[in-house]
This record gives sequence, C-alpha cells and structure tokens, in this order.
Amino acid sequence: MSSRTTNCPNCGGQVEFKAGTSLLSVCPYCGSAVARVGDDITELEVLGQVAPLADLGSPLQVGTSGRYDKRDFTIVGRVQLDYGLGPWNEWYAAFDDGGWGWIAEAQGRVYVTFATPADDLPGYAEARVGSRFHGAGVLLTVTERRRAKFVAAEGELPFAAAPGAYVYYCDVEGPDGIFGTLDYASSSAARPDTLFLGRQVDYEALFDRSVLRSVAPAEAAAAVGMNCPNCGAGVQLRAPDEAQRVTCGNCDSLLDCSRGNELFLLTGARRGGPEPKIPLGARGKFNQRTWTLFGHLVRSVTYEGVRYAWEEYLLRDESRGGYRWLLYNDGHWTWIDPVHAGDVQGAGRVAILQGQRFRHFQSSTAKVDDLRGEFYWKVSIGEQVGMMDFIRPPQVLSRESSADEVNWSVGTYLPPSEVEDAFGLKEPLPAPRGVAPHQPNPHGPNLNRMGRLGLMFTGILVALAVVMSALSDDAVVLNERIALRAPPRSPASKARTTLVRGSPVKKTFETDTRGNMAITVTSDVRNAWLYVSGRLINETIGTTTEFGVQVTYHSGYAGGTSWATGARRRTVYLGGLSPGEYSVTLTPEWSSAGQGPTRFDVAIRSQVFIGSHIMVFAVLLWLLPIFQVLRYYGFEKQRWAESDHA
Repeated sequence: MSSRTTNCPNCGGQVEFKAGTSLLSVCPYCGSAVARVGDDITELEVLGQVAPLADLGSPLQVGTSGRYDKRDFTIVGRVQLDYGLGPWNEWYAAFDDGGWGWIAEAQGRVYVTFATPADDLPGYAEARVGSRFHGAGVLLTVTERRRAKFVAAEGELPFAAAPGAYVYYCDVEGPDGIFGTLDYASSSAARPDTLFLGRQVDYEALFDRSVLRSVAPAEAAAAVGMNCPNCGAGVQLRAPDEAQRVTCGNCDSLLDCSRGNELFLLTGARRGGPEPKIPLGARGKFNQRTWTLFGHLVRSVTYEGVRYAWEEYLLRDESRGGYRWLLYNDGHWTWIDPVHAGDVQGAGRVAILQGQRFRHFQSSTAKVDDLRGEFYWKVSIGEQVGMMDFIRPPQVLSRESSADEVNWSVGTYLPPSEVEDAFGLKEPLPAPRGVAPHQPNPHGPNLNRMGRLGLMFTGILVALAVVMSALSDDAVVLNERIALRAPPRSPASKARTTLVRGSPVKKTFETDTRGNMAITVTSDVRNAWLYVSGRLINETIGTTTEFGVQVTYHSGYAGGTSWATGARRRTVYLGGLSPGEYSVTLTPEWSSAGQGPTRFDVAIRSQVFIGSHIMVFAVLLWLLPIFQVLRYYGFEKQRWAESDHA
C-alpha cells in the first residue's frame, strides 16, 4: 500500500493519502476535510471542518492492522455517523491487495462489509423495514432505514462528503450472519449507490489481542464523575464512552450524557416505578462471562384497559463489551440474546429460527414507563415499539419494530435460583406467579417418562398375552344342543307372560388340565329371555361349583329404523378348577313372552385364555399416564389463556 503526501490547502500541514481508493483525508493539524479533485492529489479542496471525535470506547484506532479471509488490511480512517440517538463508528480498512471495506461497530458487535455488485436494488422509498429483496443472490431483510449525519472523521475516507452532510441508508441482514448496507448517499429519492455486503464477526476473528486498545469499563468508571444539573448530586458513569442516557440516583432526573463531560437535564420528575430486584452495578456470571448491571427499564402493554408491566435489566460484558438483557415478569426470568434477522423465516402464525418452529403467542405495543441507570441509546419515557412474541418453551423469539428499525432476539427461560446464584444475591427473589409464555411445562418430563414406561409395559403385556394364548389348551370338553319343551299352558295363562321352567339336563365330561373353564350358552330366543342355572361337580374330588347364564335378546322396528338389544350368546368363566371327571346339571327357565326359546346350545372349554384380563391390566396401567396428560394440558391451557389465541 503506497502512501502519497500533500499539503493541506487550509493550514499547509501535511495530509496523507495512504490508500489509492481514498477520496478524502482529514488534516491532523486543523481538522479540515480535504478532498482530492480528479485522480491526482495535486488539486485539492476543503469541504469543511470536522467536529471532534467522540470516544465511543472502541478497542480500534487508525493504524490498527488485521486479517480477514486470508487478506491483510490496515485501518486508515474512521467516520462517525449519528441518526439522532447516538453516534457509531465505521472504520475504513485498506487491504494490501488494493481492495477496501468497512468495519462497523454497534453495541459490542462488529460487521465487515465490502462493495458488492447487484442489480434491481430497491429505492429508499421501497425499502421498508421488514421488507425483503434479493441482492447478490441472497435473500435480504431490511432491518433499519434511517437518515444519518456525518458528524466527525479522522484519517482517510473513500468518499468526499462535507462534514454535516446527511446520508440515507438501509441496513439489511441475510441468513448465516450476513449483514449489509444500502447506501443512498444524500438523496432519499435516489436508487442505492452501492450495496455493501459482509457479515457479523468477533474482534478476535479480525485482530490479534495485542493490537487492541484496552477499554475496561472499571477504569472508565473510576475516571468520570459529573454532577446532576437538577440537584447537584454526583453522577458516575460506568461506560462514559458509550453512555447516551443516565438517571440521577438522588433525584431520579433523566439526563443526556452524549455531549462530552457535561450532563443535560431532560426530565426532572421521573414516574415512580418498582425498585430493581438486582441493584445497579451488581456483577453476575452468565455463559462463562462476567456482566455488570447498567440499567433498569419498566415497560408495559395495555390490553382491553388492563396494564401488564415487566422489568428489563441491561447488562454489559466486562471483557468484550456488548450488551445483553435480562427480563423479569411476575417472578419469571429470561436471558435475552440478539438474533440475526436474516436467520428468521416467516412471521405469521409460525416463525422459524435455525430449523426450529416457534408458534405465535402475542402481538402488542410496548412503551417505556420508567427507567434508571445508564443506557447506550437515547431512551426516553413513553418510547414505543411494536412487539411480536413466538414461543417454543423454554425459548421465546421476539420481534421489536418501529418505522425505522426492526430487531429480533431469542430469550431463554431462567428459574430465579439461577439468577440468585449468578449475582450472589443474599435475599431470595420473588417466587414465580402464574405461567410464563415460554416457561417449560413441569409435567413434560414426567409425561414423556410415563409414556415410555407405559409403552414398554404395554409391550410386555402384549407379549405375555401372546405367550399365554399360545400355551392355553382351549379344548372343547362338552358341546351339546338341548331342545326346550314348554309344558302345556291353560287358556287363562296364555294371555299373560309367565315364567316357564324346563326339566334339568345332566351331562358328563372329562378334562386332564388345571385352570379355568368357559361355559357358553347360545339360544334362538327373541323378545324374551332364557336363564340357565348350572351345577358343576368334580366327581373325582367331590367339589361343586354353581353358576348361571342369562341370554336376553329384543328387537323391533320403530320410526323407520330397526333396533336390537341384548345378545343370543353369553359366556361365564369359572376359575381354579382341577382335572378330573365332571358332571354338569343344567336347569333352564325362560319367559313365555315373544318368541320363546326352542333350544339352547352349551359349550364348555377348558384352560381358556381370557384377553379381557389383559385389557383390564392395560387400562389400569395407563391411568397414571392419562392423569399426567391431563395435568400437562391443564398447564398448557393456563399458558395460552393470556395469548392472542386463547
């Protein structure tokens, strides 16, 4: 990378153009924005004076070298842009092979982008937040659409814009961490000048740790202390390089801290909100990293006149910078991580993140009711965003959107004990109340366990039934047809239903197996009944067993439909019978109404497999799993009662 040097037209100091792609260089002596005219540096013009740079706590600086995708580069310039809620850094990186790109920083995240050829890109008016388009063969989602001001710069830049000029841009995201920007230069009506496309990376993926500046927040906090313009009390900033808003701990005033070492009063009387469950400044350990609690927000939604509020805790990573949120609602806690918008598919009834399906739970408009502490953006009381929550317990996928920006995040449910342990709290946190949208169903593990056990034991029962059926003799030891003859009836008795008793019938048989017997009676009875009482005698050992079998069958035709009830066949089972010679005495009696029986068949089988016993055991076996199913779906009903799909 060759360097070219010339003199500043304003002060005569040396101005250097290290990169051949640089069109503007900031004079290090007078702060003039010096632009070259044409391809050479012999003709220059001063576009204006740049404002002093705000120290945003970046570990980078002009001159820092790194490596990306096996290509070496050096940071040769920086521009600071601001859309009204706080500036951010974009670093101009010149590569040794003659190429160049941008390294942008925002809330501890780093993005590397390069100019990428693309056709049919949307105009600024068409690129609405949340809309999608194809660019450079990738499906991109518009996540931010704003106008930003060129407020400060140093070193060299690849464009020649006057300090104070406005640029229009749209940030876009694609799958697998792809990030980009549509640059509309200075006109909101224009088509985009360039698509810059790249991806989100870590500092460690670009730079060796030895070349990064130390930006430990503890050192900054010890160095910066200012007084509240409302009450005069001292206000100490934990991250003065990044803070945009802070509240006074004495009078609760909301203060602007974005303009150097001076605080400006924004709101003198803050609405009263709950005290933070975790004190500001507390340090906790999550995911093997130490976090400091910087801010506390209270937000709420109003539904059918009822206000539902929750608390959000802003945490800053002590080692790498960057922020995360911890959410509290009715005793339930959630750890919040940002999600790349390009990795989310769909947003109707179902949203998909990395192949996992999340069901829509609720849509609402949330507003800030109360705040205290320190914040990296210019938050204000009453600030509103649209929200959509999709759940897949123990996670919730959330979309926050405004006319200018959309952000996705994924939250993971935490029990209070984990939060207590992380921060070393001595007082226990409030116990959870009700059911959180993404709270794991406590009956789920037991339901799965019981379901597996139920299936296993059902399989054992089926196997046992097959074995028992195969081992059962089911031998027919008696099969007789017995005719029934009713005694003569007097003329007076023919007009009424009477009980008819037949003559006893005795039969003999023999069995050499021990076990049960099935006695089946079949008759041609119709619109009447037949009852057969029996006495079974084991002549070998002298035991007697009595039994009875009733057969009832009625049928007819009414209202154009035939009907029938009862059955012409019944079976009774006798258990615990010994082998031997048997005699059975059968005494029939029946009703004279309808078509009385003219016969009945009796069949006796020995050592019979009874499948209904297995069914009874199976039903008893599944009672507890069924009870667990009812508990599981009772919990789910309570969960969805507060949703848009109750």
